[in-house]
Formats: sequence, C-alpha cells, structure tokens
Amino acid sequence: MSNAVTMTVIYFTDGALIEDLHIRKSLLRIPEIITCLRENQKEFLNCDLFIAMMDQNVFNLLNYYQKQRLKMTLQQALYTRWLRQGVEPDLIIRRRDYEDFSQIASTFVKLSTLEETLKIVTIGPGFDELEPFLRLKLKLKSSPLFDMISQDPNLGWFWNDVKSGLQLHS
Repeated sequence: MSNAVTMTVIYFTDGALIEDLHIRKSLLRIPEIITCLRENQKEFLNCDLFIAMMDQNVFNLLNYYQKQRLKMTLQQALYTRWLRQGVEPDLIIRRRDYEDFSQIASTFVKLSTLEETLKIVTIGPGFDELEPFLRLKLKLKSSPLFDMISQDPNLGWFWNDVKSGLQLHS
C-alpha cells in the first residue's frame, strides 16, 4: 500500500500562445475570462479588450507592456477558475520570474528528487519548454503535467479541438 503524497505545482507559462488569434477567440468561451476582461478594461486606454481578443490587427497595436498585462490578466482568470475546484497548490512557479529556462529546469530537478508525487498544472494556455524537459530530460515515468483547460471537465470539450488544430507541444 502506497502512502505517496502528491505535490501540486502551478506553473504559469510565458503565455506565448495567447498571441494566437484562435487561442484568444477560444478563451472567450470561458466565463472567468469575460469577467476579467470587463474588470480590467479601464487599464487599457484607447483599446477595447474584447476587440483585441477577436482581431489580430487590434491585438498587434497593443504595446509590449499591454500585451504582457493582458496575458497576466488572462492567466489569473484561468487560475481563479482552477482554484474553484477546491485544490490549493503547494507551490506556484511563474515563468516570468526567471531569466532563462535553465533556472526553472534546476527548480524542477530539485522537485523531482522529493519523495512526493509531482502533479504540475500549467496555466498557459498550453505548454512551453517545460513539457519536453520533464519528458525527455528528467525521464519522468508518469505524466505529471496537465494543462488547466484540458483538465477542467467543463472546458475540455472545446480545448482538445483547439489543441489539435494548433498542434501544441503536448
């Protein structure tokens, strides 16, 4: 009988997939995304966030900082939805807090030595370098990596089609 403890790690990706128009349109199906766009609209002067989510040209007009703020806002909305499942994470790691991926890799190498079972939930959407690193470099026997949207039973119905259409890394 195994007494393995699961350590839940939330990993916020760099949010690069949010720059894809199809991804942004798909995110608009999530009620928490709509709410966060409404609540944060005032921060984006001279830009309607809903139009930016639906039109690549309008999104491209956002400056670097506006795009980063939008990504963080959308990821926070996804995280808020995940928290409603009643699971508290043991650790939160944000890609933006690290200068390069080698620092994140070092953190996950240390985490993989713990006796606890790792469960890594990405708030992306999608994955970044972490997925191939865990699979190829750490050679983890089980798949501890889950995309938050795919894992949500009320969102998975459309997300699998979105992922297959974009051929994401997972």
